[in-house]
Amino acid sequence: MPLGFSFKKSNYSFLLNKQAKDYSLLLLLVVLFIYIITSSLFESFTQPFIILSVIPISFIGVFLGFYLFDFNFDQGGMASFLLLSGITVNSSIYLINAYNAYNKRNIDSFSTYLMAFKSKIFPIMLTIISTILGFIPFVKDGQDEVFWFALGYGTISGLIFS
Repeated sequence: MPLGFSFKKSNYSFLLNKQAKDYSLLLLLVVLFIYIITSSLFESFTQPFIILSVIPISFIGVFLGFYLFDFNFDQGGMASFLLLSGITVNSSIYLINAYNAYNKRNIDSFSTYLMAFKSKIFPIMLTIISTILGFIPFVKDGQDEVFWFALGYGTISGLIFS
């Protein structure tokens, strides 16, 4: 380092402050509410776990997006977690509901899943594409508006990955 400059390790981390803990608690409550609603919808205790298993996959997309392109992860990124929870769960609910409807015909499990996938992939893709297109204006302006950029970018990267 040049003379007169020094290096000091910072003890500040976004994930350790109070606001991040509040987002974590809110995310936990959202997952709990999703489980309660989907278990009553499907009248099953196991099928909601299939739906909830999609949420971490979209979170991986958010983390990869921010890491690979070296963007700042802040409150907008945390808010994108909440938004992604709802959108990815919506897609899974479509699939599981169609699977249950086709499963009443007593066809083998894999064929039933393929039939449900074929019937619901179009509305799911329309939902994902319209959401991505809706968040492009937030990302287009760049990092001038930090919260909206992180929310838009996190949502887009999570939806693409999921």
